[in-house]
Amino acid sequence: MSTRWSQVTIAVLGGAAAALHVGKVPPALPLLRQEMNLDLVSAGWLMGLVSLMGGLLGLMLGRVADRITHRRAMLLSLSLLTAGSFAGAFSRSAALLFASRVVEGIGLILAVVAAPALITAATDLKDRGLAFSAWAGWLPAGVGGMMLVSPGLLPNFGWRGAWIAAGLATLVPLIALLVSSPDAAPRRLHDAPSLVEGVRSTLSQSTSWLLGGMFLLYSLSFMSVFGFLPTMLIEEAGLGLGTASMMTATAVLSNIPGNFTGGLLLRRGAKRWALVVVAFTTLTLCAFVVFHPGLPLAARYPAALLYAGAGGLLPAAIMSALPAYAPRRDLVSTISGFVMQGTNMGQFLGPLLLASIVSAMGWPAAPYFVATTGVLGIVLALAFRGREIP
Repeated sequence: MSTRWSQVTIAVLGGAAAALHVGKVPPALPLLRQEMNLDLVSAGWLMGLVSLMGGLLGLMLGRVADRITHRRAMLLSLSLLTAGSFAGAFSRSAALLFASRVVEGIGLILAVVAAPALITAATDLKDRGLAFSAWAGWLPAGVGGMMLVSPGLLPNFGWRGAWIAAGLATLVPLIALLVSSPDAAPRRLHDAPSLVEGVRSTLSQSTSWLLGGMFLLYSLSFMSVFGFLPTMLIEEAGLGLGTASMMTATAVLSNIPGNFTGGLLLRRGAKRWALVVVAFTTLTLCAFVVFHPGLPLAARYPAALLYAGAGGLLPAAIMSALPAYAPRRDLVSTISGFVMQGTNMGQFLGPLLLASIVSAMGWPAAPYFVATTGVLGIVLALAFRGREIP
């Protein structure tokens, strides 16, 4: 079959739209805290709630997506994201705002577990690595894009305007999916596994744990660096909030070329485990430059750009592996959900762990935390080497 790139594009846009709802919160936190009277702890929970839900519910919602069909799961996810964002924009209390974030969280998880199966169904095997490299950029594209527009959006329209803008943007892939010609209805398998059987089959594979573990370690490292990059730019380099936000967004977006580079290398025969080793090695080396207080910004910021770019190799390698390592072809979203649990737990725990380490031992200890995740990631990649499927 020939690859249906229009369907791949809709899936990638759906993921990027979902990521807008992650990226809209950090720039708006000062305004939210002022209007909703949120303390720092509450603000932290508002920012991390979606990641925590992904860490807890990814596997279950992945199995749900496999059962209700992936097209319906993506339609439901984008509808929930849109509704949740509009509801949040018009909320008058912190409780309602948190409730809207729960709705958005469910929508985001469904989007990121349904998209890999949609891409698999729409692609020829030779194009799959390239398609998944595009999909691997869903998070930096949405988060970075929202951070880029926030400095112009928030002063003029407030945080509610950002919520409405994210909801309107999510309507684009939702409408595109509704009007697109659906693939032939998937044939229901008579021996389709139950919820429990599908989960058991996924968790019984060592490769599921290796893929999820590598992504968890990557997320721990990535969110540790970029969670504190704005603080470093403001407090140590003396930059303003707007400039720091733009520079952070640019650094996050530099992850996307790494995704495409990983996809091209996979298409030319590169091994997934080797890309993961290169990514973790580069992340570790760059962290020692980014967190070095004696180096000028002219050295530390380019290291952050290289960190993000090289890090993009890993999502491309892991995401493209999901269809091949699903226990069955009707469990792609289930294994995607399990891997996303690792990703989200890393996003949630990374900044918390690094903050605790820095509080106890100071900033010089930060790169050693990143180095620890890198060494453990390389160990998992080498364990994965003998199990790699072309």
